[in-house]
Amino acid sequence: MKTINLLAALIVFNLIIIIYQIVIEVFSAIFSIEGIQIDKAKFQIISILTGTGFTTAESELMLATKRRRKLTQTMILFSYIFNVTILSTIINIFISTANTSLTEVIVGIVLTIVNFTILIIFNKSGKIRNIFDNFVKLLTIKFRKNKGNSVSVYDVYGEKIIAEVNIRGLNKKIQDKMTNDIIKEYGIQILAIKRGEQLFTNVEKFKIKRNDILIVFGTQKNIKRLFSLNRVASKKKLKK
Repeated sequence: MKTINLLAALIVFNLIIIIYQIVIEVFSAIFSIEGIQIDKAKFQIISILTGTGFTTAESELMLATKRRRKLTQTMILFSYIFNVTILSTIINIFISTANTSLTEVIVGIVLTIVNFTILIIFNKSGKIRNIFDNFVKLLTIKFRKNKGNSVSVYDVYGEKIIAEVNIRGLNKKIQDKMTNDIIKEYGIQILAIKRGEQLFTNVEKFKIKRNDILIVFGTQKNIKRLFSLNRVASKKKLKK
């Protein structure tokens, strides 16, 4: 096996770690748009990348739709490439130590310390991570075909979920209708509505508006159909 010097090996190693972090953040943001809470998505992505596989019952969410399955397959493929590359780089680091000058060793170690310090700060700072995640979400929403209302799953209770729905548009099912009529007709509970800086928990006689954020409880299938802006999906009848 052809080896590279220690400094080059450490540079490659640090680049891989940076790419690894970026991949985690990017795919977490994309999965959150697909309806999975970002922290849960991140946990599953790290499980895939580290080769430990799915580790909780929540992993079923990663395979619940065709788009999520494709994203998961992409992550698994990336994990194979990542694991082989990182293993090869680590082997090169150990092999090349004997033929490396002290200066190269010091530069490589300093570079690695700086890199890991930046990554620790990034992971510890919720504000920086949120800015990055929101940026990725905006890019994803901009370039994806379906720019409808986003559904983010908070928790799963059997066949039902608690989810956040970000209203970007109003379909015929919810436009000009009172929330209590929607609840009776579709069997979905609306637990709270955030409108601007205000949070409403008594929402029986509300009209849903664009840019509202809803906390709802019901089956994921019915929630997506109710709030979908897709014409085909909107014609389907919901199962109570």
